[in-house]
Amino acid sequence: MRLRRLAEGDLEFVRLLRNANRQFFFTDTQISAHEQRAWFRLLGSKPIDFFIIEEDGAPVGTISAKRSPGWIEIGNLLLRPEAQGRGLMRQAVRELTAAPGRYFSEVKPDNRKSVAVFEATGFSAASSGEFVRLEKIT
Repeated sequence: MRLRRLAEGDLEFVRLLRNANRQFFFTDTQISAHEQRAWFRLLGSKPIDFFIIEEDGAPVGTISAKRSPGWIEIGNLLLRPEAQGRGLMRQAVRELTAAPGRYFSEVKPDNRKSVAVFEATGFSAASSGEFVRLEKIT
């Protein structure tokens, strides 16, 4: 497993993967290719690092780290179905949260796979309701 920064050539892969899993996002509308390109153009001006998860040189998923005052939000956890169940996302989360810091994620309560990944990598549920907030302080 290797993390690399998102490149323009990855946009269609990310868009299709996100649209196929949109039920796990708080905004679950379909994203068009035009909207994806507009998002990418603005990404560099935002406090977010968006990564492609690769296995054997091929893109299999996504993950991001968004900086805010005092915290880093880990999000956009997506894996192609054939890449699931092998620990790749746990590796990616561990890599992004290895440095000392305060990390969190907000996940829909029915997104059990993401909750399980965060719990397996040292996050604890801090609150629940419309979303589950998980936190890790290292």
